[in-house]
Amino acid sequence: MTILLTLAVLSAAALAAWGLTMRRRMTALGLKVDEHVEAAKSQVVEIQRLQRMQQDLKESEVFSRAVFEASQTGMMVIDPRTCQIMDANQAAGEILDVDADDLFGELATTFVPNANCNLLDIPAAETINHEMNMATASGREVPVLRSIRLIDGDQTKLAVVSFLDISRRKQAEAEIRESHEKLEQANEELKRHKDQIVQSEKLASIGQLAAGVAHEINNPIGFVTSNLGTVQEYMESLTTVLKLYEERDEVADDQAEEVASLTAKIAAAREEEDIEFIYSDIGNVVTESLDGVGRVAEIVTNLKGFAREDSQQLSAYEVNDGVDSMIKMSWNELKYRCEVEREFGEVPTISCHTGRVNQVIMNMLVNAGQAMPEEGGKIVVRTGVENEEVVITIADTGAGIPPDVLSKIFDPFFTTKEVGSGTGLGLSISHGIIQEHGGRIEVDSVVGEGTTFRIILPLTAAPVEELIG
Repeated sequence: MTILLTLAVLSAAALAAWGLTMRRRMTALGLKVDEHVEAAKSQVVEIQRLQRMQQDLKESEVFSRAVFEASQTGMMVIDPRTCQIMDANQAAGEILDVDADDLFGELATTFVPNANCNLLDIPAAETINHEMNMATASGREVPVLRSIRLIDGDQTKLAVVSFLDISRRKQAEAEIRESHEKLEQANEELKRHKDQIVQSEKLASIGQLAAGVAHEINNPIGFVTSNLGTVQEYMESLTTVLKLYEERDEVADDQAEEVASLTAKIAAAREEEDIEFIYSDIGNVVTESLDGVGRVAEIVTNLKGFAREDSQQLSAYEVNDGVDSMIKMSWNELKYRCEVEREFGEVPTISCHTGRVNQVIMNMLVNAGQAMPEEGGKIVVRTGVENEEVVITIADTGAGIPPDVLSKIFDPFFTTKEVGSGTGLGLSISHGIIQEHGGRIEVDSVVGEGTTFRIILPLTAAPVEELIG
C-alpha cells in the first residue's frame, strides 16, 4: 500500500514536470510565430507603399505629359551634348510649322538662326530668359520669349527649352507705338493751334487797346514836337547873339568905337531875345522832351513785349514790374472809368512764360475796367506771397458777376458781351495759361459790389506738361 502510494506520488510529480516543460516549449514557439507574423506584416506594408509610389509616379507622369502636351507654350527636351531634340510638344510643332513627332532627332539649331549649341555653358539650376526670333520649317521668323534650364542629373543631362510665340504682342506693341506717334503728332498740332489762338487773342487785345495806346503815344509826341519848336526858336535867338559876338571878335583892338558899337548891339540883342530866360528854360524844355520820348519808348517796349510770340523757354519774371507795365499798357482803357491803386508787396523773381502771364494780367485789368458803372469805380491791384505761392489780386468795385454766370466764365467762347465785342476766349485762355504754370485762378464776386480775381502761381512756376491746357 505504501509502495502504491509512493508510486502514485512520483507519477503525479513527473506528470507535473512534463506539463511544465511542455508549457515552456509552447510559449517559446508562440513567440517565434509572433515574430514571423510581425515581419510578414511589415513586408506587406512596404510592398503596399511601393505600389502606391509606383502608382503615384505613373499618375505624375501622365499628369506631366498632359501638361506638357496641353501647354500653349512650345516645349522641347534637348540633349545638351548633341543639341538633338529628344521630345517636343504639340505647341512647339505648331509654332515651328512642323509635326511635333518630326522634331524628334532634329538639331535644335535648325530653328535658331545663326546659333551654336552651347547649352552646356548654362549654369545648372539657373533659368535663362530672353526674346529672340526662331526660324520655322517654312522659313519665316517668329518672335518668341525663350526660357532654357539645364537639368544636371547623376546619370544624364537634359536641357528643357520653352518658347512662347509673342507675335501678337509684338504686333500690338508696334500698333501702340504707331498710335503713340500719331497722338504725339496730333498733340503737337493741337499745341500749335492753341498757340495760334493765344496769339490771336493777344493781338485782338492789342487791337482793342490800339486807340488808347495811340492816344497815350500822341500826348508825349505832341509836347515833344512843341518843345522842339521852342528849342528851334531858342537856337535862332542864340545864333543871332553869337554872330554879334563873332563880329566883335573880328574887329581890331584899336577900333574902340566899332567895338563899343557892337557891344551895345550885343546887349540890345540879349535883351530883345531874352537870353537869360533861354538859359534858364532850355534845360527844362530838353528834360521834358526826353521824358516824353522815354514815355513813348516805354509804351512801344511794353507793346512789343506784349505782342511778340512767346518762346517755349522760361524766362525770369519780375512780378511787380510786369504788373505795373500792364497797368500802363491798359491805362487809357482804365483812366476814364476808374482809379487804380497799387499795393505791391515784396515778391521774388519767378520763372515763367512772361508774355503769357502778362496777357492774363492785361485781360483781368481790361475786364475790371469794363465792369465799372458809369459813375466810375476803383481797381486795387495787390501782389504778395502766401503759402509759398505768388498771388496777384485784381479787385474791382464793378457790377459783379451773377452766380449762374460765374460758373461759366472760364468756358471757351462764353461771353456776356454784345456780338462783336468779344470772342469769349479771354478768360478761358487765361485759365489755361495759369494752369500750364502749375497755378490756378480763384474768383469771388458779389453782384452790385464787385469782383476779385486771384492769380496764384508757385514760386517755381515751371509749366506742367502741356496737352491742350
